[in-house]
Amino acid sequence: TVSTTTTVAAGPEPFDPCTIPKSAVTASGLDVSTERPDFAGITTYPGWKNCAWDGPSDNPWYFLLVQSSINSLDQYLSSPQNVGQVPVQVGLRAAVQHNVSGDGMPLEGCSIALDASGNLIIFILHKIGSKDLLGDPCTEVAKHAEDLQSYLPE
Repeated sequence: TVSTTTTVAAGPEPFDPCTIPKSAVTASGLDVSTERPDFAGITTYPGWKNCAWDGPSDNPWYFLLVQSSINSLDQYLSSPQNVGQVPVQVGLRAAVQHNVSGDGMPLEGCSIALDASGNLIIFILHKIGSKDLLGDPCTEVAKHAEDLQSYLPE
């Protein structure tokens, strides 16, 4: 009797946002002690990784989630849930800012999506629970995206 084993090659892995240096996360004003890999169980979806941090430790009113996927930016932006798309620039990268699905006015969250060497990267900023907004979510997510973009794949 001959037995054979078959090895299935793993597909490409997305960038792991938790590899962004802790010093860069802190310098951007996020609380590195609140780092949460696999926020909301995203790694149960093949081809996705993420990492989340709360905003400033003196008064955290939002969290920042950085998601990475092997999906394309075009695929992501074609979803009907990504409303209010506005072209923006993050460093030298073309990006798209959009409202977080289901948000009313005032917005409770804002996202910026961009391509980084074939990785879809999404910066999602959302207010924490019933905390008051202490700033504009779109301004805050743009600041963090700008601060952290140099640590993404070229």
